[in-house]
Amino acid sequence: MLLISVEERPNDLEADGSHIEDKNGHSKILTRLETVPDIKRDTSGITTQYIATGIVNLGAFASGVCVAWTSSALPLMISGQYETQPARSSDVFTSNNGTHTKIMLTETEASWVASLLCLGALFGAVPSGLISEYFGRKKTLLYLALPLVVSWILVASSPNVYGLYVGRFVSGVAVGAFSVAIPPYIEDIAETNTLPALANFYHVHFAAGVLFGYIIGLVQSASWLSVLCASIPISFFIGFIFLPESPAYLMSQGKFPEAKAALQYFRGIDNDVDSEMKELKEYVRNYGRNKVTFRQLFTSRTTIKPLIVSFGLMIFQQMSGIYPILFYAEKIFKNFAISLNLSSATIILGFCFVTSMYFSTMFLKKFRRRVLLLISFTLMALNLGTLAMFYHLKASNLSAHNTWVPLSTLCIFVSVYAVGAGPIPWLMLREIFAPNVRRRATALTAGFHWFFAFGVTKLYQSLIHLVSPGWTLWHFAVTSLIGTIFVYFFVPETKGRTLKEIHNEFDGIHKRKRHRHVIEVETVSVQ
Repeated sequence: MLLISVEERPNDLEADGSHIEDKNGHSKILTRLETVPDIKRDTSGITTQYIATGIVNLGAFASGVCVAWTSSALPLMISGQYETQPARSSDVFTSNNGTHTKIMLTETEASWVASLLCLGALFGAVPSGLISEYFGRKKTLLYLALPLVVSWILVASSPNVYGLYVGRFVSGVAVGAFSVAIPPYIEDIAETNTLPALANFYHVHFAAGVLFGYIIGLVQSASWLSVLCASIPISFFIGFIFLPESPAYLMSQGKFPEAKAALQYFRGIDNDVDSEMKELKEYVRNYGRNKVTFRQLFTSRTTIKPLIVSFGLMIFQQMSGIYPILFYAEKIFKNFAISLNLSSATIILGFCFVTSMYFSTMFLKKFRRRVLLLISFTLMALNLGTLAMFYHLKASNLSAHNTWVPLSTLCIFVSVYAVGAGPIPWLMLREIFAPNVRRRATALTAGFHWFFAFGVTKLYQSLIHLVSPGWTLWHFAVTSLIGTIFVYFFVPETKGRTLKEIHNEFDGIHKRKRHRHVIEVETVSVQ
């Protein structure tokens, strides 16, 4: 709140004002101004939108931590050095002091611990869009903090591998729900000119969470790791509970005064929101009138081709091996026998990931989507191919041990992924689908994304043992190259184009400008 003082007039005293006297003895009254937000007088609302987006994306930050946790935790579990609270089980080894138990996993069990996060995300992503429509964006997001906290308690206190399975699956449900529920809230509160930048906050915070997870991996204690990880969803809950509900949801529930107050909160005290309220009311009315079911997504000509494009991009995004690299970063560096400390190498990898994701906002403003996707998939394939060749040379003793080749190639890989193949498939969902089908199409595509993430992460360890790490990297490289071909032939350009123009390209309709040729004819009179 901002307090201003005005001189007291006999019949103009406010009941809730506070009286003071100035140096001359004149009575004054302190009048409250309802400012937005409380921390400062934000007349434009831009600051409020950025702060709110940063707070809600603590959920994305928590998701990144869940992904990075396995990189440092799984090697400890495989070697039997991961300590949890005491329990009685045949799966644990009691430490000498008797106050902790050590869990020892096989490679197969470790792959389940990693991949069950993605399987849980599949079950959280698909229904979360519908749940947020009925119960509200804010309620849905707030309640997602609970399963994350519970999951970290389970991971810290689990007496055996099955407790880890349950904990990872539960955290995955929240991670998948965050991936679907956060973007609509940001879309509802952001202005048109700030939406592209704010929409990328999700990916930036996710990458920052990965880096944070790698950093806290230096703590070789299950209890402290879980406490640090659980602090993120708790902070999210505390910060987000003070933000208002989405104006669009309040409007859909017929709560017009509350919707206007929420919109005024995000637009600033000096902006007139009446015209935007009319547009919002019309949007909500049209959305409710033209809402489609999941079944209709597969039967309408206007949605089948966009679904194919979005599914295809998610397939090649995941088949490039991004999640196995993030999940098993320490183990991958260990396979290449780098001389650098493994934790330091993963932190460098995470730093490249988050900085590239941050600067991707600038690239998305300046360059076309197709160009960035083509460059991204091509460079990803080249770097994976280079790393695969280096592995074969090292295995054949034709190359000496080198720390910087695997580190630099993987850093370049995650960097070019962050510029194109990472955020653009999610960004294009808002550009290739009509507003009345966007929410359900996003939920379906997100579920497809997490299904392939689960498959690739689970089968990665099997591929390593079956064909060696080198041939596994070749598989990811070839898949990324095929992704480049898919983008070139099937993905339309969406930057700076209307939805109708994009759908016309899907239908094979290319409207060209007609050129008018003017021929001047000189008349000659014959005498």
